[in-house]
Amino acid sequence: IFDCSQFSVRRAGMKLFKASSPEAQKEYFCSLKSTVSCEAEHVVPEPNAGLPDVCRTEGTVETSKVAATIIAGGTPVPSDVVKYFNGELRKRICFLDGGMGTRIQAEDLQEADFRGDRFKDFKEVDANGIPVS
Repeated sequence: IFDCSQFSVRRAGMKLFKASSPEAQKEYFCSLKSTVSCEAEHVVPEPNAGLPDVCRTEGTVETSKVAATIIAGGTPVPSDVVKYFNGELRKRICFLDGGMGTRIQAEDLQEADFRGDRFKDFKEVDANGIPVS
């Protein structure tokens, strides 16, 4: 997402982006909601024909196995990390923080914005008594 309220780009005297407020951007992006379906035939590459497509890596890995490796001070095997992350993506929305995290924070979203209807009544807490969201 390009935050047009902070930047405007000019090229040969022509303004390419119009400045807008965060509220206007939020309203615009909320209006873009649509349903997308993929009906394309998925191609399976030949074995060892190049780098694997990590988004299509099959299989699962025990969370406890990855956690035990990290707790022991080790680095998980990349294939285990990919399988773990792909498994989590099938269960929930995941954010990789960075510039995108800063942009999302600017929206001042509240807990209800993230929970939606599916998790509106979710009230579990972890071992430390902290609500799990």
